[in-house]
Amino acid sequence: MAGTSRVRALLGARPKSVGKSRRGLRGLRGWLQAWWHRRVPFTISLGLTVFALFIYSYTFIGDRPTAVFSFVNRLELDALDLRFRIRPDIYKHPDPRIIIVDIDQRSQEILGRWPFSRAHFAKMLDAMREDGAKVAAFDITFSKPDETAAPIRELRKTVIESGQNGGQTNPRILADLDRLSKEYDGDEQFARAIERFGNVVLGNFFLYSQYDLKGVDDKTLDRYANILADFPFPQVRAANPQTGQRDLQHLMQSFGEPYALTPLGTQANIEPLSAALRNGHGTTGFFNVEPDPDGVVRHSLLVLPYGRSKNLEDWDLYGSLDVQAVRMFLGLPDQQTALDFSETGITALEFGPSLVIRPDAVGRMMINYQGGVATYPYVSIADVVNRKFQPGTFRGKIVLVGASATGIGDLRSTPFGEINYPGVEIHANVIDNILNRYFLYRGANQVAVDMALILLFGVPLGLWLALAQPRSMLLGLLLLVPFGGGVWFAFLHGWWLNFIIPSGTLVANVGFVAVYRALVEEKEKRHVRGAFQQYLSPEVIRRLLQNPDLVKPRKQEITVMFSDVRGFTSISEKLDAQELAALLNEYLTDMTEIVFAQGGTLDKYIGDAVMAFWGAPFEETGHATKACRAALNMMARLKEMQKKWSAEGKPVLDIGVGLSTGIASVGNMGSALRYGYTALGDTVNLSSRLEGLNKEYATHILLSEATYAAVEDPFLIFRELDLIRVKGKLQPVTLYELVASRGTPEGDAPDIEEHLELFARGRLFYRERSWEEAQTIFEQLLKRWPEDGPARMYLNRCKEYHAAAPDANWDGVYVMTHK
Repeated sequence: MAGTSRVRALLGARPKSVGKSRRGLRGLRGWLQAWWHRRVPFTISLGLTVFALFIYSYTFIGDRPTAVFSFVNRLELDALDLRFRIRPDIYKHPDPRIIIVDIDQRSQEILGRWPFSRAHFAKMLDAMREDGAKVAAFDITFSKPDETAAPIRELRKTVIESGQNGGQTNPRILADLDRLSKEYDGDEQFARAIERFGNVVLGNFFLYSQYDLKGVDDKTLDRYANILADFPFPQVRAANPQTGQRDLQHLMQSFGEPYALTPLGTQANIEPLSAALRNGHGTTGFFNVEPDPDGVVRHSLLVLPYGRSKNLEDWDLYGSLDVQAVRMFLGLPDQQTALDFSETGITALEFGPSLVIRPDAVGRMMINYQGGVATYPYVSIADVVNRKFQPGTFRGKIVLVGASATGIGDLRSTPFGEINYPGVEIHANVIDNILNRYFLYRGANQVAVDMALILLFGVPLGLWLALAQPRSMLLGLLLLVPFGGGVWFAFLHGWWLNFIIPSGTLVANVGFVAVYRALVEEKEKRHVRGAFQQYLSPEVIRRLLQNPDLVKPRKQEITVMFSDVRGFTSISEKLDAQELAALLNEYLTDMTEIVFAQGGTLDKYIGDAVMAFWGAPFEETGHATKACRAALNMMARLKEMQKKWSAEGKPVLDIGVGLSTGIASVGNMGSALRYGYTALGDTVNLSSRLEGLNKEYATHILLSEATYAAVEDPFLIFRELDLIRVKGKLQPVTLYELVASRGTPEGDAPDIEEHLELFARGRLFYRERSWEEAQTIFEQLLKRWPEDGPARMYLNRCKEYHAAAPDANWDGVYVMTHK
């Protein structure tokens, strides 16, 4: 068993792999080195990312864009508006429980010029009540008395004064005037209709500018404030009762700066109508809408503070028309409608336990418009007053009363474009959003996604751009497709994700890095490509262009190949110069292509000799294996060429190959006038010596022990050939022959294992100084394989040592006395 193990050792048993972990570390180190060389493009990407995050933070977080970046905010708002305009109908869900009674142009032709008599509103309420309407909300403020009966009241006053001055007064005339005054007292009729209907929300309006306050005295403003004070938000609850008063004052103040939402005054409904609201369990709600800086209404105001006192503790919070309409529609008592706040601002609006919405700190929500103008059904007020509508039109519905007629209509600009969107329909959208939780959300979650996308299109993309091929860098722009799809999908499901900043980061990242690499790196690449295209494969040049510093001289483990044509001198004497050049060019071209195909570096041609190496300029595992594969492919290609040359009557070339693995100095070397990329050192010299030894052993591919140990391909077949001491070296070298590869005719020969095992047994007897036994084996081997050069060489040695044995201390090393 021991002898068998020794024979197997001589056959060349494969060493175990160093392990995948080491290769993984080398790969990571190579990637880090490549990235470090491209650190400038990555720094550009990193800078763009930081700048994008800076713009995003100052422009969109808190929705308070600075003047400097207002154009960025405008671009994003335009991108959002586009999403509204192109949204398919399948994603629009207008609530059928909402309907609009419109004070349109036609109603003025039928009911008379505006303002109508309040008697018409009374008839309208009665008609809707009888049809089953549940809530009536007015996008109108009735701040002044109805003037319809004013002439009758003036005539009655004149008649009474005439009687008091001695004139005659007809009691019947006074009775008729009293009857007519009551008949045309629109406020009284409207008030009674409000009480009969019950769930009525009259609108009030807050004043913000000094222009709005012009001509309104303090007494009037105080009177309006006192009327409005009867209708505050039902419940205002502090998250922390211990600091509740302080937090509430802070909340009141936050409406001022930076939002500028603190009203300077208000208009309220006249006392008779307000009293009717109290009697009928109705309320009031403000219908102010606050456009964005570009004039487009995208937010709804759900709560506002107001008070006339300078002490904020005397102020109240008031609900919007939309909030009050929803509360009435759901039939919620005051104790089930609450505004929750904390030290950070408003945290929630609760409409009973099952409907909770979470606006921003000052009670605003993004309106998720369900469509353009007339998304919700309109009915002319003239038709309602005259009861010309289908029965059931208003049954169980919220009825919004507003104006669209020219001159009196409250028309607004919305994401759908022109200034033609009735304000009353904006309130319909807000009520719809509240009832169905359809608001367009943009809060902490959306900000987190936005910033994650900015980072993704900055840092990871920057890493890829720094290492990618220039022609493939523009592929980074294709990320806009899935990104745009994701933003669109999020919008359809109620999320507003920022489009401009992430997409701008992506485009700027690709653009700036591409320009830098085109202007700066391409100059370096042209230099490298021109210098190395003679002796590097296109793939190696491509990789080298990513890191030109790799050509600087340094020590590195490589595998060196020397190949030389045998008997080239005698061949050259038989051919003229042109024929010799053509033959040599054909041979060198094919051999060089094989070197390149295996990722090798062509060092130089030395006449008919080829010097190449693997493992540089890039550190890589498996360079010894690639060199061995290249050597076998060279021999296979040479056999094909030999057949062709024989058929053409040309001299047939034969070669020997030497492979050696070890540390060498590799890089650009030479003079200031001329230099080249080459390798120097003992490893190179040993490879040259091994190539020359092929003549001694009549072999084709010889390699050193270090190369053999570094090969990891189990399909390569080797045999341990000899232990020699080459000229100029003191340490002996174990010599191996690369015989063949599995999967080829030579490697799959049925007797190859027997051949190699018989050779190994002969060497075993040889090393044990059993010359006769070794001679017998080698003679037996040559009878079956007469072309085995190493067996013939050993047979001659055995005969020589049998006649004159070496010294007793002979260690099996054969000393070469020539190169």
